Amino acid sequence: MIQNNFTCSDNLSLINETKYSDEEYLIRVKLAATYRMIAHLGWDELIYNHLTARIPGTDYMLLNAFGMRFDEVTATSLVAIDMSGKIIDAGSTDLGINKTGYVIHGAIHRARPDILSTMHIHQEDSVAVACYKDGLLPISQNSFIIGDISYHQYEGISINAEEQQRIIKSLGPVNKNLILRNHGILSCGNCIEEAFFNLYQFVKACEIQVKMLSMVGGDVSKLDVPAKEIRDFSTRTAASFTAQGNGKKEWKCYYRIVEKLDDSFKK
Repeated sequence: MIQNNFTCSDNLSLINETKYSDEEYLIRVKLAATYRMIAHLGWDELIYNHLTARIPGTDYMLLNAFGMRFDEVTATSLVAIDMSGKIIDAGSTDLGINKTGYVIHGAIHRARPDILSTMHIHQEDSVAVACYKDGLLPISQNSFIIGDISYHQYEGISINAEEQQRIIKSLGPVNKNLILRNHGILSCGNCIEEAFFNLYQFVKACEIQVKMLSMVGGDVSKLDVPAKEIRDFSTRTAASFTAQGNGKKEWKCYYRIVEKLDDSFKK
């Protein structure tokens, strides 16, 4: 049913003229906008990588149609699949999905009901850190903000459903940030805004580490690592800020950029 009068509690300027409920349309718009944000930041990779969101009250998740650039994604082009990977709603294209999106993201959505959104990218510095034996080092405030990091060993391109249980085990029951060794990074959140905020801090931490290691010639003994109690204090403080808004202010500040540039993601 087309709904023209849509009052959005998130103070976004939206008119729902789609077949979707207001609640699903809002999730679709937020996710499509975040695809545009990632493209604007230069963290996309042709037609690859995935950002997903669960449709509240269902066992369906949304992800990008396989063939669209991130800057082309719209609310109605997103594909809805169930937790077995079956397409429930193909969206406005006939492109289907990339199976790796289901293998990685479907595993997490099925096992962690606390997670509404997952975001996986291959940004260059984050891949470099994923290839670094010591992983992400606790050297920047950004690395403290995101807290504990989980690691998953590389098993090749993720197309085998058997890997899902190992991905779930690697992430663990509470962590929301995962380094996929030799591959990339993944961040999660109890909403799209939190997942984006975690991903942003994750990438920044990786960028800082790559620059810092280049400055010291790879000699980690030259790095200034704050005491653990200071790092833990920063993590707890950042978590208290996130608990108040789940990254919503940060997400909205970037939403205003992509909306001003091109608001076609709402369609």
